[in-house]
Amino acid sequence: MFLPLEEDGLVDLGRVVALVREGNETAIILRDGSVMATGFTPMTLARRFERFQEATRPGAPLDRPLKKRKGPIRS
Repeated sequence: MFLPLEEDGLVDLGRVVALVREGNETAIILRDGSVMATGFTPMTLARRFERFQEATRPGAPLDRPLKKRKGPIRS
């Protein structure tokens, strides 16, 4: 299972020990002692994880994000 971060970043949840919010960022503390930082709150990360899990479950429609889009696709 993965936790989606900013841009295309993902972190394996098996590596995560704790999420600690301090000031305007959340520290993601990993098993190897390293720390990653994100601007998302722990609650936002939880919601992003749930949406990511739903979108990647077997049988999920691949074009779901496009169905919500209104208007032409611009490049």
